[in-house]
Amino acid sequence: MPVTWGEVKQATLQKLFAAQDPLTRNEAAIRYTEGMPQAANEGLALLCAENLPLRRCVSVTVTADGPRAVELAQLAPDFWRAGEPEAYRKEEGRLFCAGGFAFAAGRLLIPPHWRGEYEIWYDAAPSRLSADTPDEEELPVEQQAAVILPLYMASQLYKDDDSALATAYRNEFEAARAALRGLNTGVRAESWASLSGWT
Repeated sequence: MPVTWGEVKQATLQKLFAAQDPLTRNEAAIRYTEGMPQAANEGLALLCAENLPLRRCVSVTVTADGPRAVELAQLAPDFWRAGEPEAYRKEEGRLFCAGGFAFAAGRLLIPPHWRGEYEIWYDAAPSRLSADTPDEEELPVEQQAAVILPLYMASQLYKDDDSALATAYRNEFEAARAALRGLNTGVRAESWASLSGWT
């Protein structure tokens, strides 16, 4: 079930005010809320970089006289990095594993034998949150990552007020992050074939 930006903000405030006088909440809540987008963007970047990358795909049409190298950032505005190599040939509504390609410096290197439609997978950058992000917006990460994001946010927002509690929240975040398990990605098979014809 998706987690919304409003739910993450509320969970963060609950952690920040756990040990505070309720009378101080209004003024402090405004100050903390203003710093939440930056803290959340940092936390999302950490989660997507090392734990649960945002896998997205883009279609590429390959012709005989087409280019042999394509900038992935031109095909996908949210392209962050190639991630684990993954490509499929599309034929009659079905997908077949495609081999022989490579990623280099953000470019897809297309092998000479490719023809037709291909689906290329990559790691996308999480959309940046701002003060204008509506509370109803769903975070672009899996629920298991979104629910620990308030720990990171609280650790950053509470540094000046209570460094010991901020450190405790950061330690909880890192422990939970280390336990995250992403879905298997990439083209995997139990057999292999030589692309050069060697046997």
